Amino acid sequence: MLADRSLTALSQRFAGYEVYTGVGDSTAVFVEVGYRNRVNDSLRLGNLERVNRSNNYYIRSQPIKDELSSLKIYANYRVLKSEIETIEDEVSFNSRLQYQRKFFDKKVLWNTTYETNSSTIPRQDFTYVAVNPGQGTFTWIDYNGDGIQDLNEFEVAQFQDQGRFVRILLPNQVFVPTHQNKFSQTLTLNPSSWSQSDGYKKLLSHFYNQTSYLIDRMVEREGATFDLNPFGTGDNQLGLNLNFRNSLFFNRGKQKYTTNYTYISSANENLQSIGSLSSDIESHQLGFIHKIKESWLITIDGQTGFNASESENFANRNFKINESLFKPQVSYLFGNSSRVDVFYELQSKENVVNEEAMLDQQNIGVSWSFNKEQSYAVNGEIRYVKNDFIGQAFSPVGFQMLEGLQPGTNFTWNILFQKNISSFLDLNISYSGRDSETARTVHTGSVQLKAYF
Repeated sequence: MLADRSLTALSQRFAGYEVYTGVGDSTAVFVEVGYRNRVNDSLRLGNLERVNRSNNYYIRSQPIKDELSSLKIYANYRVLKSEIETIEDEVSFNSRLQYQRKFFDKKVLWNTTYETNSSTIPRQDFTYVAVNPGQGTFTWIDYNGDGIQDLNEFEVAQFQDQGRFVRILLPNQVFVPTHQNKFSQTLTLNPSSWSQSDGYKKLLSHFYNQTSYLIDRMVEREGATFDLNPFGTGDNQLGLNLNFRNSLFFNRGKQKYTTNYTYISSANENLQSIGSLSSDIESHQLGFIHKIKESWLITIDGQTGFNASESENFANRNFKINESLFKPQVSYLFGNSSRVDVFYELQSKENVVNEEAMLDQQNIGVSWSFNKEQSYAVNGEIRYVKNDFIGQAFSPVGFQMLEGLQPGTNFTWNILFQKNISSFLDLNISYSGRDSETARTVHTGSVQLKAYF
């Protein structure tokens, strides 16, 4: 309201009170329970009138708190009563539980988190809007040649000059009540404190393992009931994010026969106005790093797995690409801040769903990084890419497999120069480009001056 108490379109009023009680120390072990009441008035027909009232019941607690473990609990249950006949009452439940525990003299770390969240979201309608070249994140490829920008013809830009579009959400008055469950678990095994021991303890001290699991599931909320099971399934599911990762290290961080094996499995599903979209990724990664004397560093990376996508309404978005990668690299180190890398990369991809496609790719390249503290930095890379591709390159599958390049011989290069002009002024100059047998050479450059206030 204005100072003279006249009303505007944004005028509103609320009143509320809260009572609570508790016991314990909020920095240690404690429990607190409370009740909160609130009434809301909003502008209707030129007058401030009652629109809803809410009753909130909550609990905050930390029943466990010591050097080895902690448990935190929060829960809030709200009943919103609407005074408008066309708007239904709403019941929501938000909570969070977090448990941490250290075992065996901190060699085993356990972390569990469980969350629930009730909300209302608009249906995800979106479109793509053209921006200046290089300022966007998506590129448009007219796969069917009709000159119309269909939603299934936009790809994530692989190079800066391709970024000519951004994706924006459209205003939407259709709201969906949702309930979200999120569960995460992390288990870390770190016996490095046994490094001065003998026997099997000495051997185990070289290893480090971390396992993480995350599931984030969103369902449509119906009435006053809540589906609190994050592992459940059903037709009312609106979104899913599922990730599992396990990393096993030998000599972690030492650059002396350092080896790691990582397994990744993820699944994502979203229900949008254009239908259901889902993706699945599985990857086995093996890495090896070894430093010879003070100047030479050998790195070997290997990977195998698949990348799959499934669309309810766009058949050309359905694919499953089996992938394998082998990449050895030799680096020469100039002190702690400069290096030159020479690498070779052999990659194989095969699509086994919908359009058949195969790719055998060879990369040979050199990269460098020269840094002088508080003065300047020069980073760059030159890469030769040979793509032996069988299939339809002008398709979503082809774009995904070729990563924005063309069949045959390709060259890519980039360089970045950074200079500290003064304590509050930085200069960045970047240049990149690419060339192929079947497309024109592309050059992209930019100059950026940053001032710190």
